[in-house]
Amino acid sequence: MIRLLSNYLYSCNYAVIDMKLTLIHPAHMDYRKDLFEKLNQEYDVTFVFTKQGRGQKNVFEEQERIPENWNYSVIKTNTIFLGKDVGMYIQLIQELFNDKSDIIITSTSWHLCWLISKIKNKKFILMTEFWHWNNSSFYRKIINLSIRMIAKRSDAIFAMGTKSYSAYSSMDVSSDKLFVHPQCAVDYSNNPVKNLKFDIELDNKIIFLFIGRLVESKGVDVLLRAFSKLEQEDSDVVLIVGGDGHSKTKLEVLSRQLGIKNIQFTGRIEKKDISSYYSMCDVFVLPSIFINESYEPWGLVVNEAMAFGKAIIASSAVGSAYDLISPNQNGYIVRENSSNDLYSAMKQISHDKQRLLEMGNKSRIIFDNKNNFESFFLKLNECIEFVANSSAKKRSN
Repeated sequence: MIRLLSNYLYSCNYAVIDMKLTLIHPAHMDYRKDLFEKLNQEYDVTFVFTKQGRGQKNVFEEQERIPENWNYSVIKTNTIFLGKDVGMYIQLIQELFNDKSDIIITSTSWHLCWLISKIKNKKFILMTEFWHWNNSSFYRKIINLSIRMIAKRSDAIFAMGTKSYSAYSSMDVSSDKLFVHPQCAVDYSNNPVKNLKFDIELDNKIIFLFIGRLVESKGVDVLLRAFSKLEQEDSDVVLIVGGDGHSKTKLEVLSRQLGIKNIQFTGRIEKKDISSYYSMCDVFVLPSIFINESYEPWGLVVNEAMAFGKAIIASSAVGSAYDLISPNQNGYIVRENSSNDLYSAMKQISHDKQRLLEMGNKSRIIFDNKNNFESFFLKLNECIEFVANSSAKKRSN
């Protein structure tokens, strides 16, 4: 009996070590650096990057250089048809059909990766942060039905956040193949900080900060309306809007129309300067909204701001809010697309320095507890082991 148990455990461990992985991801980012390096050390893994060298929705993003010792491929294409990067899909199909791995892990192009994994008889792990699906059109209803089908037929789901975990659990996905861990971000709080120069006076002001792409789903127009109302009652508040995107000009016009005085649009913020912005603010705000199929599945800027011990206000369309914000303790979760609710939350903590300090301290405690790359890897590793061991058991039967 002991020998049989020993042989079984050995076979399970051998399955984990010997399993070849292919991980499909948009790009190599600093917040994936630790996770991917640990995977590369533990497994025979091939990385496939579908958007390396390109940003989300054509907005520039600083990406990491891919280590030369990794086994990887980068898909490069500019073949656009009806707004879709068909060239990328064609090249990805070729990559997957030539792939020699046992397990495919993907956080992008789910449908394509799942379909080919089944054709090639490979195990499939869905690595996802998504949790909200819009049923506003017949097309979206069909897509959402297919998502449910893929979820139930995946070998495991690694949900990055409790909202994502709950979404797949509600689809009657078997609980034993559901794994969850909060998204992790880089801690910039030890980086050098410099004094930033602005066109407006900042001394003795309460500074609200937004950092992100300036696109409709970020809800910055909602923030401008909320801040406009707050500024009319209190001239000692300042709003810093950091980032770039196709909505920037439109938002600057709206700011002038609302008569906002204490506001600064910084444009794109480089990584080397980001710690300076987080350090200077009192409250970080992420007012994202649901618009068509767009929203904020996670929002790593919330993690980043919490590393600096800042109070947080986020909307109900922000996935990280449900893992990282303890209401009334380190911030507030407000109803998405409601400038009145956002205004009320901003007003509650403006000029209460003691409360801001207490909330900021609580944010750092939550960050230290949940933003843990080691436990992030261990949970993903547990997910991979589950799939590898279930495959070994199936082969032994």
